[in-house]
Amino acid sequence: MFEDCLGCKWTIALLAAIRCGTHRPSALLKTQIGLTGKVLNDCLTRLIQYGILQKVSYPEIPPRVEYHLTAFGQEFAEILDRLATRQHPWPGDRPPPTGSSRNNPSKNLGPQPGDG
Repeated sequence: MFEDCLGCKWTIALLAAIRCGTHRPSALLKTQIGLTGKVLNDCLTRLIQYGILQKVSYPEIPPRVEYHLTAFGQEFAEILDRLATRQHPWPGDRPPPTGSSRNNPSKNLGPQPGDG
């Protein structure tokens, strides 16, 4: 599921837009430069198939369709948020100083051979 959904470069951006209140396909298209209607429909269909989104059709003329996160979709989006925060764990997106234990795994292993 992750590979299928996240393999599309638009998935995360679309989920973020939907979480921020953009629910209609025409509005979703406007949030991403370069996104085509076909790719949007393919992505939304895939997210519906995995239970991440729910499609809501309103009986109006002209027809109106909206997409909303399901309960599972909300959990899925929260996992993606946690992954995003882990991607840049250091302030300013810089790695820790060279001598820190995070950058040198041997400092976490206790005494090493030849330590005395």
